[in-house]
Order: sequence, then structure tokens, then C-alpha cells
Amino acid sequence: RMASQRVINTGIASLALGLLGLAAYHVQYSNSASEMFQASALEKQQTTELSFLQTSAFVDQIYMYAGLAVDNKHETGFIAKEIRKHNYQTVIRLFTSLDDATFRAVLWDQAVHCLVWPPFVRYPGISETAKTDLRAYTAAGNNVVFIGNYVAVQFMNDVYGFQLMDDYQNGPYYRNDRNVRNTPYQFLPSRIEQASIETYAVNTRSIPPGGKSMLDTLGATVAFVVRYDLGTVCWIGYNYNTPFHADQWTRVLHAAIDM
Repeated sequence: RMASQRVINTGIASLALGLLGLAAYHVQYSNSASEMFQASALEKQQTTELSFLQTSAFVDQIYMYAGLAVDNKHETGFIAKEIRKHNYQTVIRLFTSLDDATFRAVLWDQAVHCLVWPPFVRYPGISETAKTDLRAYTAAGNNVVFIGNYVAVQFMNDVYGFQLMDDYQNGPYYRNDRNVRNTPYQFLPSRIEQASIETYAVNTRSIPPGGKSMLDTLGATVAFVVRYDLGTVCWIGYNYNTPFHADQWTRVLHAAIDM
């Protein structure tokens, strides 16, 4: 009888050890599976973030006009600094002359696909040949960004044949969610404050076909984009002459340049 009892006790002890081992294996397997899942999820997340960063790279080179028709003492340098904020790899190439040969050399540079015009203080002296070259540059798939006042509006009308009409409204200005979809403007705040009295607006109804308002209020736009053949013409109705709400308007500038 004692021998039978010993056999039973040994069996029970073996069974208990077996169950304990199985439980330990299950815990270890569960932890390993959990760690594998977390590692996989982290890997996917990192891949997604990295791919986003790769596809959202800011332009690496920009041409910017810095001639007699703009305020080089107060505005041009500040705007260049704002463009390079968070984008220190971006090279800004300044050009000062609008004579046909110099301007054509700028427009024919195959390495640069964005041209920025700071706020004009006077109408720029530019020939009909240079206007034709600017239209061709835009139509070929490049991005031309105008900043500032109604002189820029008149200049766009003359160069591109637009019929833009000024129509000022006080801010704030609201992101046009229907139009900003799938553009850099979709990442802007939903509301942009009026930064100073030197904010300008255009009647949204006067934007040509193929154009869209990105920021507006009461039928007046302070930021629009016009598709011009394969390229784009962008306008921001602000002079960038005050640090008040500067970060918001710098983001608008980055969105325009990144079109």
C-alpha cells in the first residue's frame, strides 16, 4: 500500500511540475509575442514617420528678387530669414536685375523651381520679353510666389492676364478646408490672425479659373493659388513687416513655397 501511495505522490508531483513548466512557457511565449507585436508596431510607425518626412522635404533652392522695386533695407532680409526658419538647408539665391539677359539666366536655371517676389515698393521695370519668359517659366511646372500689396496684384494681372480685384476685409482669416485638401496649406491652423494693417485681400470671385482661395473671410482672400499650365502662381497678401503673429504667417509662406 505504501508503495502505491509513493507512486501516486510521484505522479502528482510530476504532473504539478509539468503544469508549472507549461505555465512558465505560456507566460514567456505571451511576453515574446507581445514584444514582437510592439516591435512590429514601432517599426511600422517609424517607417510611416520617416516616409512622411521624406515626402514632405522643403525645397532646397529658391530665387528671390532683391532689386530696386523692393525694400531691401527692411523686408528682403527678414523674409529670407523667415523662409529658412526650420529649413536651414534651403539656399536662397538673390538677383537684383530684371534686364532680359540676367532674368533669363535666373529662369533657365534647371536646378531651381521656385521664384519669390517680396513686397514691391514700386512697380518693377520689366520688358515684354521678360514677362513672356516668366510666363514660360511658370507654365513649365515651376512655382512663382508673390508676397504683399496691390502692386503685386497689378503685376500678376499684367504678366499673366489675370483680372484680380482688391477687396479688403478685416481678419481673422479662415483656412478654406474644401480647397486646401492635398496641398501644403492643409497643415495650417484653421484660423490666421490679422498681423498688421498691412494685410491685403483680393475678391475671391476675381480669381481666375484654375485658382483657389486658401485663406479667406467674407469673400476676400489673403492667400490663393492659381494653376498655370503645369506650374503655379501663389499670392500672400501680407508684407511681413511686423513680428506680431509672425509664426502663423511664416507657415503660410512655407506652404506657398512648398506648392
